[in-house]
Amino acid sequence: MSTDSTFEMATLRFDGERFAGHALDVECTQELIAYRNLVLECAKALWRAKYPNRVYLPKGFGKGFRLQFNRLEDGSALVPLQRVRVAGEQGELELADEFDEAVTLIDQAIAAANDDDLLPTSLPANVIPLFGDFGRTLRDDEVLFTRARGAAREAPYTARARKRLAEWVEAVYEDVVDVAGEVRMANVGPGRFALQVEAGGSQSLVEGRYSAADEAKVLDALHEHRTARLRVRGVGEFGTSDRMLKRFARVDAVNLVGSEAPTYDESAAPIWEQLDAIGRSAPEGAWDSVPTDLSVRIDEVVYGSGGDRT
Repeated sequence: MSTDSTFEMATLRFDGERFAGHALDVECTQELIAYRNLVLECAKALWRAKYPNRVYLPKGFGKGFRLQFNRLEDGSALVPLQRVRVAGEQGELELADEFDEAVTLIDQAIAAANDDDLLPTSLPANVIPLFGDFGRTLRDDEVLFTRARGAAREAPYTARARKRLAEWVEAVYEDVVDVAGEVRMANVGPGRFALQVEAGGSQSLVEGRYSAADEAKVLDALHEHRTARLRVRGVGEFGTSDRMLKRFARVDAVNLVGSEAPTYDESAAPIWEQLDAIGRSAPEGAWDSVPTDLSVRIDEVVYGSGGDRT
């Protein structure tokens, strides 16, 4: 008789029309495997960070990590993932360990990606590329909610979050930037803004963070976004594949500049009407001394000669 024990470690909830009646397509079980790999690799990295002088992981650290599920619950398709503890293991592995920290960090990373926020600083960098395999079977209108044991809320792994994490995964490089564009979004407090810039015939939104000293300029540019442009100088992060500016890694200075294209005022009077108004506003008799044949005698009147100015 097996004396292995289990406890609920996390839940994954699949939300979308496909999962009505808590049904789960077979292909979507791949997400459970991808999630386990995320947790395992994150836990390994966390352990190594705690014990930098240790060369090897504890015996059975990876092989001993088992997740299983034995039911689907209501709420679209909710999968309670249980962690298995082999008999005799309890004395060697505390209830709260690197694996518990990992599931919490994954929740935080997903929530940050969905909110366009910064990733948690404690998330190991080598874990980020593994998000490329997580969510592959999901459609654009489907959401996979993750929730660590004891967490107050779920983390929504939306199409937005998946796209954002994919951008973080892409290889990038940094370079000096000096660009101007239209401010399309700005937050008061966090100091985050999005600038619409043109490059290579296309437009893209580039996000960054501004300092409290630059808040007034950024908000003014947002308020006057139709006519004003914000010039940003600093360091940008570029994608190696398309050489496009992805985000502002550092903002050194911002300045308001006028719009490159002057606006056309349809209510303005035509130029000939404006000239006529100027002529009528001249004092009486001011035009009497102007020759009526000026267009014919322009050289004589302007240059004092009868014709040839050579």
